[in-house]
Amino acid sequence: MKKTLILILIGTAIHAQNVDLNLNKIEYGQHVQTLTARSLAMGGAGLARGNAFLASTHNPALVVNSEGVIAINGGFRLKNLEEDRAFPYRDSFGGFVDFGSYYFQNNWYGSMYGQIVYAPDFVELMNLHISTGYLPFIDFNYNYFEEVRSTGFDDDLLAYNIMDSEGQLFAIPVNIAIQPIGQLSIGIGISFLTGELTSDKRIVSKSSKLTDIDESLSFENKFDNIPLVTTFGATYNYDERLAFAFAYRLPFNLKTTAKFEKMGVDTTIAFSRQRDVEYPARLGFGFDYRFENVLAAQIMIDYYYEFWSEFKDSWNSNLNFEDTYNIRVGIEHVFFDGVPFRVGLSFGTLREDKSLTQTTFSLGTGLIFKNIHVDFAVGYSNNQFFQDDLYDNSKYDPNFETRTEPDRINWTQVFGRVDFSYTFK
Repeated sequence: MKKTLILILIGTAIHAQNVDLNLNKIEYGQHVQTLTARSLAMGGAGLARGNAFLASTHNPALVVNSEGVIAINGGFRLKNLEEDRAFPYRDSFGGFVDFGSYYFQNNWYGSMYGQIVYAPDFVELMNLHISTGYLPFIDFNYNYFEEVRSTGFDDDLLAYNIMDSEGQLFAIPVNIAIQPIGQLSIGIGISFLTGELTSDKRIVSKSSKLTDIDESLSFENKFDNIPLVTTFGATYNYDERLAFAFAYRLPFNLKTTAKFEKMGVDTTIAFSRQRDVEYPARLGFGFDYRFENVLAAQIMIDYYYEFWSEFKDSWNSNLNFEDTYNIRVGIEHVFFDGVPFRVGLSFGTLREDKSLTQTTFSLGTGLIFKNIHVDFAVGYSNNQFFQDDLYDNSKYDPNFETRTEPDRINWTQVFGRVDFSYTFK
């Protein structure tokens, strides 16, 4: 009875979490949740009282937190994606035995970023601050390279199954914030998106016995418009230790023309097709509290809600994304002058399935020397989900059987940030 119940629960989980995280990443990308090393170390939190460099990714009202006339920030972000795919196998009586790993990949991706904040010394402009920069916004990078080998002891290489998606959308923001009263800051941010996105899917035969399976489909996206992302935000400092905030990012559209090239064994076809993708709105609330002790502890708690059920793609009217929420918590202690310790947690649901969640643990530190800050941070997350077999290998070898049960996929992601900031007083 106990064994039967376990098998039923396994089957239920496979059905509930059969999602296409990798294919959706190729099609729609993953938003860069946080940019700076300090914010990553604190779980991506900072909506209420983060530094001015979070104005573009969190809340444009934060730009007033710059302490000097000019402040600059620049750094490097890294992400490692480790993917392990396994298929379910059964004994001769059809009973479930275990999952057998058949594919493993480990890829690194990275990009640079930079920002500048300007605070003109005009009292009559209500402490006006402006910031801009060049920042990664949506990441489409994903690579898949599977070897298909024959059954039996010969283990001959039959073919390669390849998917390559390359590119990121970068934001060039203009954030403007003022303080109409001492405790209240309000801001607006408009980001111009730019970047190139390419995708390539190929099947390459490596056996003389296979002469009719080679195929390739590649496309390149070109913008038909200049995508704009608009965000409104406000912060309210109740006193020197307690602050609240909210931010609202409007929906935005990506209108592109995709140029395709499809190659078969004997034919090549080139064509283009227009596409309109509408990304949903995002609403965020933040809380910040600074403890009154010698450790100078600070806790940040943010809550975000994204309306992914409103997501639209002109190429796919059957999408069924679900609204998501994300909770971010970060704590910072300055144990002695100039060396902080930071730890954070981010927890939320994913758009593909509300039963699928992602938890990211992070930590970091830094060095503070007068006007110079150098920060370091790392984050870790793991997802397990199920997906139908991407390629039917039975067409390469008659000894292969077409799999009807989904694969189990483990995604382990490691995030890293290193950046520096300098303030001209």
